Amino acid sequence: MAEVKVKSNVVALIGDIVSSRGQRRDAVHEAVLTSLSHTNQRVPHLDPLRVTVGDEIQGAFESLGQALGAASLLNGELFGTAEMRFGLGGGEIRIIDEGRGIQDGSAWWLAREAIDSVEELSRQPGYEGVRTAIRDERPVAVPAADALARLVDVHVAELRDGARRSLIGLMEGLDNADVAEAEGISPSANTQRVKNNNLRPLADAMLALRSLP
Repeated sequence: MAEVKVKSNVVALIGDIVSSRGQRRDAVHEAVLTSLSHTNQRVPHLDPLRVTVGDEIQGAFESLGQALGAASLLNGELFGTAEMRFGLGGGEIRIIDEGRGIQDGSAWWLAREAIDSVEELSRQPGYEGVRTAIRDERPVAVPAADALARLVDVHVAELRDGARRSLIGLMEGLDNADVAEAEGISPSANTQRVKNNNLRPLADAMLALRSLP
């Protein structure tokens, strides 16, 4: 029997589609595949994000920040087409069958627990905008990360579509003029959009989460 490989102190990510915006299922699936490819190219990973069963995706990362960054990029790429929720689990991954991609371990169990919990939480009054849950048992775990991710989620959920696109531009490092041109508005109008929606401190918080171990 082949020896089981173990990856310790890693983060597993499970995601699924919360809703799609009037798109056919095949169109949403293609958009998800394209977004996964782009995200895998931009975010370092242990195992690339991939579609597993139905609308569910999975991937594995060396840090919580990488996993959160991948989740944020995915929802940014899919904005206007679909929205996803994510469960992140910090622990170990045991590779049972590398050829067939069969894995288990505490990171996956915790990620499953997390995505189930965020789905349930989002049904409660006042938590409708929550899309991320974290269950982390690694020595480097940051206990406040789960609550901070929820805070970012609900702030993003409150944004109108234009402000959300401006936030995405800000996170992409685009300057004010480029975002304004893409939006078909004046630079001063985009500046007001950024100011009135407190997009800069929101972007700061999102970048801080991406730096977590």
